[in-house]
Amino acid sequence: MPYGSCRRPGSWLTFRVHRRDHHLPGTTRRVLLITGLAAGVASLAGCRGSDDTGAGVVHPLESTLTGTLALLNAYDATVAAQPDLSGRLAPLRAEHATHIGALNAAMGRATPSTAPSAGASGSPGPAVPAGAKAAVAALRAAEKTAQADAAKTCLSVPAQYAELLGSIAACRATHLEVLT
Repeated sequence: MPYGSCRRPGSWLTFRVHRRDHHLPGTTRRVLLITGLAAGVASLAGCRGSDDTGAGVVHPLESTLTGTLALLNAYDATVAAQPDLSGRLAPLRAEHATHIGALNAAMGRATPSTAPSAGASGSPGPAVPAGAKAAVAALRAAEKTAQADAAKTCLSVPAQYAELLGSIAACRATHLEVLT
């Protein structure tokens, strides 16, 4: 085996690498390094997409943020319709407001000083069933759906967001128990 060869017993990647001053057939280390770096840069550039403006690109956390805003609005509407549940629901609502702040921060967005409440845009808030028991059951169903969505999304987002979504999914699971 000539000097500078990268062939090793049991190696799946075998090719000849030699120093530039040798006249042996094969690839120089410099060419191999430049080719590897070029391939790495090209693959990273491909991850950005063709649109540098970001128009039309949906952030991976957008659906979770939308769902969390819907949950917050559901809690607000329920407390407005059933004021006696206010003490029980306030801590859960506060956690959803915290999630909105964390999601906005992870998305690089400024967090509004106050979260929009039900009917803030002029549209009516979510419908709340009559009676405290039915209202809590409706919140529990919304939490269950949102928890499943957060867990599913956690498995499909880039790793940098998995911890946040896992935490939100776990929090929503505890809300299910509190609302039992």
